[in-house]
Amino acid sequence: MEGQLNYRNSSKAVRVSQIVLGAIAIALSLAIIVNPGFGIATLIALLSVTLLVAGLERVAVGAHPSLTKSSRIGNIILGAITIGLGIGVIAFPIMTTIFLVTLLAVGLSFLGIARIIQGVANKGISKWSRAALVGVGILSLAVSFIVFAQPALGAVLLTVILAVNLLVIGIESVVHGASGRRNVVESTSKAAYGK
Repeated sequence: MEGQLNYRNSSKAVRVSQIVLGAIAIALSLAIIVNPGFGIATLIALLSVTLLVAGLERVAVGAHPSLTKSSRIGNIILGAITIGLGIGVIAFPIMTTIFLVTLLAVGLSFLGIARIIQGVANKGISKWSRAALVGVGILSLAVSFIVFAQPALGAVLLTVILAVNLLVIGIESVVHGASGRRNVVESTSKAAYGK
């Protein structure tokens, strides 16, 4: 009986966290869709803070006397480089944005090619699924070409696409939390108790 109470409490906590995190994701995605510049600025700020914190942590590790001399020097050098990159992101946000958008475009083009190949070559799935894969691949390639041709427009387009994805994830999380779906947990608990 005690185990059942703990199970129900943890399930309720998971559902509440799904709803809260989903609501945060929805709010962020809507803010980015309304103002794509907010999404880009947030990404740059998060990247710079992450780099600065990681760099400072490496320097702090390198200053620890228990490490070997070569390990200390290596950590301090890596930390200094990471801090320099973090400062560079803050000092040159436009160049950083262009670099990140270009990386995303390259990744998107490879993803598009992979989807097209999978849709054409995979005979084991339905025609509809194959057509969808090819369609998604072509769309990914088209977006990546737009990014390469017009980086500013591409940055806005990619930001909006990422925001829409975040919106879908947020809605899905809220729906799962509100409906109380516990597919994995229920199936494993039933298997464990032989039900």
